[in-house]
Amino acid sequence: MKKKSIVLLLVFTLLLSMLAGCSTTEEPVTPEEPVVEEPVTGGKPTSPTGQLTIGNTTELSGDWVPYWQNNAADYDIYNFITALSTVDITFGGEYVVNDAAVEKYETTLNEDGSKTYTWTIKDGLVYDDGTPITAKDYVASVLLWSSSVVGEMGASNDYGYYLKGWKDYSSGATKEFAGVNLIDDKTFSVTIAAENIPYFFELTLASIAPTKLSFWTDETVEVKDDGNGAYLSENFTKENFEERINLARREVPRPSTGPYVLKSYDEAAKTAVLEVNPNFPGDYTGQKPLIQTVIYKKVNQETAFDELSTGSVDLISGTVGGDEINAGLDLVEKGGFSYTAYPRSGYGKIMFQCDHGPTQFVEVRQAIAHLLDRNDFAKAFTGGFGSVVNGPYGESMWFYQETKAELNQKLNQYPYSLEAAKELLDQAGFNLDANGNPYESGIRYKRMDDGTLMPLILEWASTEQNAVSDLLVIKLQENPDLAAAGIKINQTVMTFTELLNYLYRDATQGAKYGVPTFHMFNLATNYNPVYDLSTTYTTDPDMFAQGYNTNFILDEELDRLAKEMVKVDPEDRETFKQKFVEFTVRWNYLLPDLPLYSNIYHDFYNDKLKDYEINSLIEISKAILYSYVTE
Repeated sequence: MKKKSIVLLLVFTLLLSMLAGCSTTEEPVTPEEPVVEEPVTGGKPTSPTGQLTIGNTTELSGDWVPYWQNNAADYDIYNFITALSTVDITFGGEYVVNDAAVEKYETTLNEDGSKTYTWTIKDGLVYDDGTPITAKDYVASVLLWSSSVVGEMGASNDYGYYLKGWKDYSSGATKEFAGVNLIDDKTFSVTIAAENIPYFFELTLASIAPTKLSFWTDETVEVKDDGNGAYLSENFTKENFEERINLARREVPRPSTGPYVLKSYDEAAKTAVLEVNPNFPGDYTGQKPLIQTVIYKKVNQETAFDELSTGSVDLISGTVGGDEINAGLDLVEKGGFSYTAYPRSGYGKIMFQCDHGPTQFVEVRQAIAHLLDRNDFAKAFTGGFGSVVNGPYGESMWFYQETKAELNQKLNQYPYSLEAAKELLDQAGFNLDANGNPYESGIRYKRMDDGTLMPLILEWASTEQNAVSDLLVIKLQENPDLAAAGIKINQTVMTFTELLNYLYRDATQGAKYGVPTFHMFNLATNYNPVYDLSTTYTTDPDMFAQGYNTNFILDEELDRLAKEMVKVDPEDRETFKQKFVEFTVRWNYLLPDLPLYSNIYHDFYNDKLKDYEINSLIEISKAILYSYVTE
């Protein structure tokens, strides 16, 4: 077996010091044996016990896999119930081969420049219900989630995007996926396409987790390989399985390979209940869960800390607002509660859609930036626990920290300026009134190529009970300078699930969602340690039509720079940073999003939660895996 490959992502000094300063500081259960709950009064338990209730202000939608809409809360549940990938991640952001699932592996650099990873999985891997996991289950993941069938259903079918033959397979041009091979019951291989070598986060391209294919289809669909690449049997068609797949997206219970099983979901209360998976063999270190039951529920910003103080919830994750953070700190000061603070790997934003209405013009997006005092906004919202960023990054990212000085020189800060906004709107051609006369006052208009007049009216979708939305009303929508510039913004308040329907233009959830309706949305983006935006701003017609590019911005230079950023040798940090700067400068000019803040996240929790260590490089499911509770 060859030496394990590792992609090392360094965490900058601030993160380490904050975790050290703010943190409140790990036996197998065989499938045949029941899980025994033990009362714990002091030290760490030796088997799962107790219950933890997690509160999150992002409501669950019940779409459990990250191929359609799957918001941040849904993705948390996905990570609690999904594991046994060939690759795992450490608390420090290193990607490593997962020894819990992999018996051995080898890599081969092929004559055509492609690179093959051959994986042999361990004996005895099973789903939560005891069904054996074989190499077919791993291959099924790539075949199912790269298929034209799910792509035609509106899913992002890019699971094997970087593998040889993906485009032909995902489009339905070939039945075989050339870069995926089933070798035997324990062995399979994936081949990274030559055009994707080098790749800065290479090991992650060969990261494959198992999927129980029969759950998504039925027992008749098979994984096959005749030597030209793996494929699914010919009965796997949209006609045969669209209804089943759409049901499976939201079905509870569902197969689990992770540390927990999703036992129930209350749609009305937006509450999910998870129980320990007794068949989970542990993560790459062998760590198994020590908390028997995890309840994940929606909390409102206004009452979240009342719920924490009364024991309705035990942990509030990802607190961002200054008022809420201060309320949490007050609770900690009274005793019985603790917190962990860590810089965010992402940012809050106004997201623009750039293919219709006024926001299709870059000058309009830039004018909006000049009409919002973002430093004032960030201070008001975060209470000083955050800062303004000017590109698609967060304060925790090592490559941002190491290029911060250069970016400060090269990026437009978009300082507050009514005059700059007016100038930009004139440049964009919004220089007429409603009658087509030269603009003097009121709402601006632009004469389009077909002779019609487009009003400078922006339709804004925001979520209910959202402090950022409320602040944007005051700081932007009702700002007198917005009207003075000739712009009007109309706000429509809705649930987050409905907002995502409009954002993704997901006609599968209703025909109205497929019609471009809103020009701007306020929400947030978080990144994992694999900073790869090569499909985020794609100009590929097929991928664009499938909704990969949710800003709907067509800029070939931005697309090229995003792809070039990751086309770097894993050891060449300096070139990666240089490519990041080049990409960010272009992004900053185009402004597909208007960044509002990057926070210092605060997680507040009852002192019964022990060994809870969290940072922006890992998911909350990883932190909970290493935690326990006392009663």
